[in-house]
Amino acid sequence: MPRVLVGPTKADIHNDEYGKSYNLLNNLHDDYFTIDTYTRTVSDSLEPANVTVHPLGGSNRIVFYAKLYPALLKELRHGPVDIYHHMNLSYRWFNPLLVSGLHRNTPVVVGPCQAGHAIMAEEFNRMLSSWVGTDLSRSLTDPLHEAVDATRDIVLDPPRMDLFKRTLEAADRVVVVHEEAREVYAEFVDESKLRTIPLGVDPDFFEYSEPDEPKELVAIGSLRERKGYDVLFEALNQIQQEYPEVHLHVFGHGPLEDELHTQVERLDLDGNVTFHGYVDQSVVREHLSRARAFVHPSRSESFSLVRLEAMSTGCPVVVTDISGAREMVRDGEEGFVVPIESPEPIADAVTTLLSDYELTKQISRQARDRVEEKYDWRKIAEEYLDLYRSLSG
Repeated sequence: MPRVLVGPTKADIHNDEYGKSYNLLNNLHDDYFTIDTYTRTVSDSLEPANVTVHPLGGSNRIVFYAKLYPALLKELRHGPVDIYHHMNLSYRWFNPLLVSGLHRNTPVVVGPCQAGHAIMAEEFNRMLSSWVGTDLSRSLTDPLHEAVDATRDIVLDPPRMDLFKRTLEAADRVVVVHEEAREVYAEFVDESKLRTIPLGVDPDFFEYSEPDEPKELVAIGSLRERKGYDVLFEALNQIQQEYPEVHLHVFGHGPLEDELHTQVERLDLDGNVTFHGYVDQSVVREHLSRARAFVHPSRSESFSLVRLEAMSTGCPVVVTDISGAREMVRDGEEGFVVPIESPEPIADAVTTLLSDYELTKQISRQARDRVEEKYDWRKIAEEYLDLYRSLSG
């Protein structure tokens, strides 16, 4: 049986935070391929009998990656390895094994690859905190971010982009998550290497149900600048003037929690907003299943899985026009796509749904159909298996 070596994936294999690596691996059922992957920890077991996860441990990601690449190199040298799949390549990052040619003649898949987004000071803080394994103070990371930002274009970007490009050039196939990402990666590799396969959702977990008539809205995401909650609350202020009974449920926590609570109080929206904090996915699913709309005012996303979760439950979505948005949500069909940083279009789209329950039901069904057609993890995993087959001969 041909053997596929996968790594890096997400450092910790679990089904939290959308579980991209977990869900892809968990759907690679196949009688032809055996698949081995190395991770830091495993919190949720995988179902496929042909997929084996090898935990390496490590107190943080730096320690984990110091263990990971020697383990992968040992496998590539002594095998057998018929296909090597780097499953989690961040934009502008690199794989030392591929850059140095240590993969030898093993066919290589890289992806799913997403386009990057602007790293603001808070995103820089989040990235560093995840690497060291503890929450770092903004007072510590903001000065470092300023220094990095000032030297990035001249000092950091040229070598970093060279390593990134060489990693992609070593691949036989580069999988991108949507057509806008394809345009980005076409600047680094030949078009013939690119394959578009989106990320997905589990439609069995996020079951379909027709939205209820009450005026409930849902927003999900960490409480940080990039997510655009400040814009959403300005829009909600306009919505409640026409629909005083409207109620927004916010799921997530983050560094702007106090500031956003203050904004809600200033706008006199205390009775229209409930902050739930971080909750289990089953609670989110319950609220999505009865909400009139899911509103996602994000300023930047690489690929928004939470939008798919809402669509899978049949919840119409009102989303900002970020990368890949119009490919996922066709404006007026599965929901509404609105400009970034604009409260008025959000308010207009939401009031359209609140005023027309028949339209809400129609969009609800179309949203679910879109997920079943294109974004089911089972179909996505089959596309990866087809890709493996094409490379294994």
